[in-house]
Amino acid sequence: MIQEIKEIRRVKIDKNSILFKLWKSFVIFAGLILISIWLFQTVFLSSFYETMKIREVTKVGNELRSEYNSEDFETKLSNYANTKGLEIKVLDENGAWVFPLRLFDEFVERPRMIWENFDKFFGSLKRDNRTYKIYTVRYENLKDPSIIYAGYLGNTDGEDYYLYINSVLKPVDATVDVIRRILIIISLLALIFASITAYFVSRRLSRPLVRMSNTAKELAKGDYKVQFRKGEYTEIDDLSNTLNYAKNELTKTIEMRKDLVANVSHDLKTPLTVIKSYGEMIRDISGPNETLRNKHLETIISEADNLTALVNDLLDLSKIESNLEEIKKEEFDLEDSVHEVLDRFKINKNYSDYSFVIDSRGDTRILGDRSKINQVIYNLINNAINYSPVNKEIKLVIRGDEEKTEFHCIDRGIGIKEEDIKGIWDRFYRVRNNHTRPEIGTGLGLYIVKTIMELHGYEYGVHSKINEGSDFYFIGSK
Repeated sequence: MIQEIKEIRRVKIDKNSILFKLWKSFVIFAGLILISIWLFQTVFLSSFYETMKIREVTKVGNELRSEYNSEDFETKLSNYANTKGLEIKVLDENGAWVFPLRLFDEFVERPRMIWENFDKFFGSLKRDNRTYKIYTVRYENLKDPSIIYAGYLGNTDGEDYYLYINSVLKPVDATVDVIRRILIIISLLALIFASITAYFVSRRLSRPLVRMSNTAKELAKGDYKVQFRKGEYTEIDDLSNTLNYAKNELTKTIEMRKDLVANVSHDLKTPLTVIKSYGEMIRDISGPNETLRNKHLETIISEADNLTALVNDLLDLSKIESNLEEIKKEEFDLEDSVHEVLDRFKINKNYSDYSFVIDSRGDTRILGDRSKINQVIYNLINNAINYSPVNKEIKLVIRGDEEKTEFHCIDRGIGIKEEDIKGIWDRFYRVRNNHTRPEIGTGLGLYIVKTIMELHGYEYGVHSKINEGSDFYFIGSK
């Protein structure tokens, strides 16, 4: 602990730090408690004491009045007088003492209360129609004030009787002075103790956040292996889980960016190399040979188409992920969209040997962004073509009812391994998975499908078996 106190002296105070603000809050809280105690003990103690004394006298008086007709009334009156330190008397309607009496009071004239005082205390009861009253009185011959309880007991044998209780308010100044001196010592010790305790408590509370801040700095420097540690509190654990999740997603994004650069570079370099090579061949070899020249030109055009497809996919991906294109939903017939997309494939002679079978039933209307749904259908059909090199029949199934419409793109191609199904929706899946599938397409088509489906809130997926084909589907709402 001594070592930590030395560290306090060496640490430069940062008034904006959570440690300092927590410490300040604890100290202020302790100070407010001490101020409250001071105010109560030194300012409000006298009035509080008087109030409590009045309540005590009132309670005793009311209890004795309620017990006036009981057999042990006199006993109770004596007990209260002795235990509470009160002067208690019973007076008749003339102000003469009835109880308690001294031995010789029976043989001489009984003591009487001064009539002015009797009328002041008890006469006003009848005039004000009250059963009792409380007075705070200062007598000239007495230093301290007194609390007087004047109550009506009742009528016995045609005569009224009254209860008189007198309690002296003993001075509390001496007590307050003693308490004040004690409070000075206690306050100083309490502030010192509260400051030290507040520092260590604040340090303990802020330690997980400081540790996370240091970890975040390491992450900012490029160390993606860091782990945000959990603390002793639920909120810190939640924050740690959130930061670890963000770190993992950031790591994936960094890796994806590296893959993007590598994959795009690879996919651009290969067709550009082919285009350049075949251009040189046309210049040097096949220029005069029309048949060979046309063959080489077809290769150049095919590679240019591949480049165009890659650029288009990248542009589509950029627009979707940047939210540059809003979803504009409208009701349209999904079957009409399928025919529109198929027309794009049929006019391309590269797909002339593929057979497309449409099986449409029910209400095939759907609510969605028509251009984006067309893009999904195009990507699914193109994916089926790319991975169906032998059996070139593609079946398109559309099923609709009053609530939803299903679309299925079914091929009899090479299929997908069960352990690879989850990864096919990632960007550049084919490259990042060590070419587990043939290097066909850009590797972005299915990721674009997934993104558009999630923007629409549609259910989507695939059923596939290796070497048996795949069934890509989505379910749209009305």
